[in-house]
Amino acid sequence: MNSFNQILRHIRWNLALIALLSLLGAAAVYASIGLHAAAQKADKQAVAKRTEIQGKLANAQNEEQELREKFARYQSIEARGYIGGEKRLDWVEQMRKIKTNRKLLDVQYELQPQKVLEPNNSGYDFMVSNMRLQMQLLHEEDLLNFLADLRDNIRAYTNVKSCNVTRQTILGSTAQLVADCSIDWITLRERSFVQP
Repeated sequence: MNSFNQILRHIRWNLALIALLSLLGAAAVYASIGLHAAAQKADKQAVAKRTEIQGKLANAQNEEQELREKFARYQSIEARGYIGGEKRLDWVEQMRKIKTNRKLLDVQYELQPQKVLEPNNSGYDFMVSNMRLQMQLLHEEDLLNFLADLRDNIRAYTNVKSCNVTRQTILGSTAQLVADCSIDWITLRERSFVQP
């Protein structure tokens, strides 16, 4: 047994070193398992965060495209004169030009005061001015051309509410037909807008 004790004395530091290294190895394995789990969790969180950010980016890009389209539509509407105050003098001048260019017999009209079409909760109001239009016509196409020219040349949205065309009853009149129409002139006005 003496020789066993001697051997044990010689290798005790080696055994202690083996035990210490085994403990350190086990601790390293345990730590690496924990670090691996933490890395997997962080990776999943990063993937989820990236997916969330990509979704937000896609939404932002869609919203940007939608805003561009709406802004282009707004600019088109603004260019047509649908937004802002009424331009009644321009309207009257354009109707005079249409009458002259189309060589129409007689065009009489009466514009009513402007009013809010339908109250709403937005920052804009749809404003409407009704116009009663009376025309003496050689044929129906005179009326259709006049209305088309109004739509194409007037800086407002025109909505023909009604048009009655009847035969001329006055003998000796050049006009064959008489038109009596009700037309709404519609513009869009910001609530803070004050017409000069």
